[in-house]
Amino acid sequence: MNGKATNGSTVSFRQIMTITYPVVFSMFSLNIMILADRAYMAHYDLTQFAAMMPAGFFATAVASLFSGITGYTSVLVAQYYGAGRYQDCSAAMWQGIYIGVAFSLLLLLSAPFLAGIFSFMGHTGDLLRYERHYFFLIIVAGCVQLFSVAISSFYRGIGDTRTTMYVGITANAVNIVLAWLFIFGHGGWPELGIAGAGTATILSCLASLCLYILLLTRKKDRQLYRLLANSSLRVPLLRKLVAFGLAAGIQAFVDTGYFSLLLLIIGKTGEFALTCANIAFTIEGISILPVLGLAAAVGIIAGQERGAGRVNTIAILTRKGVLIGVCFNLLLIMLYNLYPEALIALVVGDQSGAELARINSTAVPLVRLISVWLVFDTVHLIIGSVLQAMGDTLFLMYVYAVVPFVFYIVIPYFVCVAAGLPLFWLWLALAVYSSLMALIVALRFLGGKWQEIQVI
Repeated sequence: MNGKATNGSTVSFRQIMTITYPVVFSMFSLNIMILADRAYMAHYDLTQFAAMMPAGFFATAVASLFSGITGYTSVLVAQYYGAGRYQDCSAAMWQGIYIGVAFSLLLLLSAPFLAGIFSFMGHTGDLLRYERHYFFLIIVAGCVQLFSVAISSFYRGIGDTRTTMYVGITANAVNIVLAWLFIFGHGGWPELGIAGAGTATILSCLASLCLYILLLTRKKDRQLYRLLANSSLRVPLLRKLVAFGLAAGIQAFVDTGYFSLLLLIIGKTGEFALTCANIAFTIEGISILPVLGLAAAVGIIAGQERGAGRVNTIAILTRKGVLIGVCFNLLLIMLYNLYPEALIALVVGDQSGAELARINSTAVPLVRLISVWLVFDTVHLIIGSVLQAMGDTLFLMYVYAVVPFVFYIVIPYFVCVAAGLPLFWLWLALAVYSSLMALIVALRFLGGKWQEIQVI
């Protein structure tokens, strides 16, 4: 689509894929970067690898409350773009930038207090020290990323996903190289371990922001959207962004936050269980990030269609998006069930035969169960993205506040800590969670309540 809203009475598979493929490639590059970072740490030191995911996810959860609000700029931009209100697109982007300034200050001020959660959860020794250090570094990276989110939301909203792809791939490549240099001490750099991974993330976020600032100087964008002329603070638009974005931010926060607490609960059962869980979730990231990319792309098109007043095309778009996602998952089901040991070896690297066999005995069933819940995740992520693009953020906030709390905190505590059951039983519960979420959002979409919500 590349910046063009659909003009016909329906949305074709080609139109969906035109906007989707850059998002998916960008997500693939992010996935490769995350996998490389975690593989570096797994090869370097398993204790630091065990600390990386809970600390990283908790820092991301905290930042997601603010980036979720800032990121809702893309929905405003998409609907304004579909309505042909191009100057409002750039005005919405600037409001996201202004919010980012305030949110970055809040993040930095709250970080020292929030870091106490790791000791509260009973983590001690080197694990606690590594978690706290990595947490602070990722918080700093999150502050920088807030500004990139606001600018990238502008490009995503107008359908120019190729620009976000180029920036994303470049920044992720920078991260991969710098992490290799800083973690292991190659190229004359000091050997920093997990601190090197966090430093590389900060520098790659800075590289992303610099690229976006440079892109905003392009003549075609300045003229059509009058980027500088619409840079003033607009209180009504700012309130609209906060009103709809706050629910989206809370949704992102509780979803990511509950998941980080899930990792902390698993960590209470021992370092080996946490390592196996980290391996399984790392492998899941190979597939879930492209699905997230597809969901984001479908949401962009849905927002443009709603802004243009073509509500009748949104159901067709959603069905086609789900079909693409499910077809993709059929390939993953075969991969995860036929070659789970190879995927695990890709993450953990050169472990001794006895240690690798011990890891495989626990992690292989987890990887196979992940292939089951990925299908349901695909359905609920795509439909949820459409509902969010329609402004149905309050409903999604309530769902994500309640259902994941039960399946990410209550059930894991009783399964892992109180009952001391193997991780396999927790993974079964997570498969039930995914299917329940798919059912809830599908019923909400079919109910049609989203058609009554007005965003612009």
